[in-house]
Amino acid sequence: MMSRTLSAGWILLATGALAACGPGEGSSVQAQDSDDGWRRVQREGSVNLRKEYDLSGLLVPEREIHTLLARDAIPALTDPKFELARDIDWLDDDDRVIVAEIGGEVVGTPLRILNFHEIVNMTVGGEPVAATFCPLCDSATLISRRVTRTDNKGRETEDILEFGVSGALYNSNVIMYDRTDKGLWSQLGMRAISGPLAGTPLTHYPLSIVPFKEFRAQHPDAAVVSRDTGHDLRYFDDPYVWVFTSPGTIVPVRAVGEELPMKTQGIGLLSRGEAIFVSADAIPQDGLTITTPDGDVELRRAGEGATLSIRVERAPEGVKAAQTFYYAWSAFNPQTRVVR
Repeated sequence: MMSRTLSAGWILLATGALAACGPGEGSSVQAQDSDDGWRRVQREGSVNLRKEYDLSGLLVPEREIHTLLARDAIPALTDPKFELARDIDWLDDDDRVIVAEIGGEVVGTPLRILNFHEIVNMTVGGEPVAATFCPLCDSATLISRRVTRTDNKGRETEDILEFGVSGALYNSNVIMYDRTDKGLWSQLGMRAISGPLAGTPLTHYPLSIVPFKEFRAQHPDAAVVSRDTGHDLRYFDDPYVWVFTSPGTIVPVRAVGEELPMKTQGIGLLSRGEAIFVSADAIPQDGLTITTPDGDVELRRAGEGATLSIRVERAPEGVKAAQTFYYAWSAFNPQTRVVR
């Protein structure tokens, strides 16, 4: 079972070598260098992209995709069990929770759960959604699982996807896959990057991440994803604390912006093709309004470091948001405008 590996997390050694703790410890990591100095990391026993996924129409260079784990080694959750917020005693006050408020229903997904599962497929207010989190770049999103397909006669049909964790990274960010087509999807790229839906954008819901104390006070009767997941995992641990203190990434990233330190925390906004990164330090406790091509976005923050929570209080339809490190956002959005 992968639980022991996952509970320890990935460790970036001072030498820059990559290793995993638990079962598989000592397994080799192969690094392929190209003529331009790019190094692709492939861990022994990790997913075989060409055999396990539909790479047709791949929109990113295959040689820049790093493979570190087997497919589903990090087990995404689907239709999880829930507990009422007022009954929970296993979350700390400052534990971060992704809030899904849709169709009159409120559901919380703790990052303490997402540390070990990265994706939770669920239904909120009658809508199929997924809360996603990549601990390596502290990136969180709330997305729709509805997609529209168009056949060769121009007829449209709607499908509901279930996402899993591919075992691969691009720009040190999780690559998801859908269980229907085995196409790849980029969390921060915000679209399908291979398969019959390649290029299809993800639809985002307004992103709100709040401390559990605030969530429980505002929504005591709301459902919260339970730690009773069917997996023997150490949810009381935080295997990624080192991410906030380590200066680098566990795999190479092709291009990183230079306006801010790599691991500056904040929120990325995408509006009509314009990318904006708002540093957490730029958001005062009483909030900040950012003007985008779609209209004003109101932000509020709480905490810092591993407890940083950024809440989108208001955003026009069409604005996409992800809480993340600057390096990851800038790698996907090289022309990003920085607010600091």
